[in-house]
Amino acid sequence: MKVFLAVFICRVLYFIGKRLGKGSSLPGKVALKVFPDVLGRLRLPETVIAVTGSNGKTTTTELIVHVLEACGRSVGWNLEGSNQTEGIATLLLRIASFGGKIKRDAIVMECDERYARKIFEKVRPSVLLVTNLCRDQLTRNGHPEFVEDCIRAAITAAGEGTLLVLNADDPYVTALSAEAKETQENRPRALWFGVKTQALSDKAEEPSPCFAGIYDDGAFCPVCKARMVYDYRITGHYGCYNCKTCGLKRSEPDVEAVMQEGQENRPLVFGDGLSMRALKPGITNTYNFCAAVAGAAAVGISEGDCVSALDNYELKSGRVLELTVGKRSGLLLLSKHENSFAYDTSLSWIVSQNKPCTVIVLVNTISRKYYTSETSWLWDIDFDILSDDNVKKIVLAGRYINELAARFVMSAVNPDKIGYVTDLSDLRKYVEGSTVGDVYAVTCFADKVKLLRALESN
Repeated sequence: MKVFLAVFICRVLYFIGKRLGKGSSLPGKVALKVFPDVLGRLRLPETVIAVTGSNGKTTTTELIVHVLEACGRSVGWNLEGSNQTEGIATLLLRIASFGGKIKRDAIVMECDERYARKIFEKVRPSVLLVTNLCRDQLTRNGHPEFVEDCIRAAITAAGEGTLLVLNADDPYVTALSAEAKETQENRPRALWFGVKTQALSDKAEEPSPCFAGIYDDGAFCPVCKARMVYDYRITGHYGCYNCKTCGLKRSEPDVEAVMQEGQENRPLVFGDGLSMRALKPGITNTYNFCAAVAGAAAVGISEGDCVSALDNYELKSGRVLELTVGKRSGLLLLSKHENSFAYDTSLSWIVSQNKPCTVIVLVNTISRKYYTSETSWLWDIDFDILSDDNVKKIVLAGRYINELAARFVMSAVNPDKIGYVTDLSDLRKYVEGSTVGDVYAVTCFADKVKLLRALESN
């Protein structure tokens, strides 16, 4: 009777919330108040894929869902992005029968790294995919090693039957592999994915180690704290690493994508010559697509079917949006605030286009979920990337324009090419009249609507 009541309450509140443009977590929150143990009473399908990590959770989840649906499986997933316990409760209860049976072939759930352990205590995944670990939301997560501890606890909560899908290029993720021992059936519990560039694949010897940035979280082994040795780096702390002290090293990927260098929109190449085109730019999406192929492969989808389903797939999550400012085109790159890795990869991609451009950096709201005016994370972002000659103008805007201005004073960017817009209603006029080239805007999900409205206004 309690399961019936919890499902009924969740469905009603979700129905009302959808019409009000809300309701992705409240229905689950209320249902859990009525019956705290309801998630443990649900009958789940055999396939339950959980996706967690610092970056790429939403996109990777969407991509896995698309592959499974393209292969004929019905899927339930938290498409609204509510990834804490209440959001997972809403997801499961709204697609459950009144008797508690989930009416889908598979569940794919994006899980917040801080809440994953609590979720898995009630809902145990058959597959757990970890996208990456990096510094993220200082006021909530502190250091990457804290997030690593959270995910390690989540792995323990998931239990022995869970197959791990791990990013081989990230040493913090690899440090979790101590939990990835073989099961009693003598099969590996970890499936690894990774990325190489065409330049690396074509060379017999890897290039010498290099790193450019404000900080280097990959400098020391996350297990024993000895200095890490890199054969090469893809970006940030991703690469081919080896700790000479404790032996932590990059695992050979089971699923590996090779990025084709040069012309834009070149295909990613997987094993056996399989290739696909990712329509949205950047190394971040390359990893998201690679992770999705690995996640789907972990539940029996062939690599060929995965690649075929994802070829030229148009993402719905809206992390990269096309812009038009007057007669000029460009892109909005959503880069999570308080996450310097996300910003660095967006800025690097913009510069890699080698075209005259204008870059808008907007910081108006720090977080959608909690109040803070803490902006120290701006000093972790490598804004020196924008000193490139092709970046003709940088436009700073938003409530925290003064904090941005102070940060850029300490960068290598020529101050003559920095402009300031204090009132967002003036942004479009300024961009049209005082800038040149393609327009790229970098901001957070919390500021997306404000920025789009400002650029679309007259």
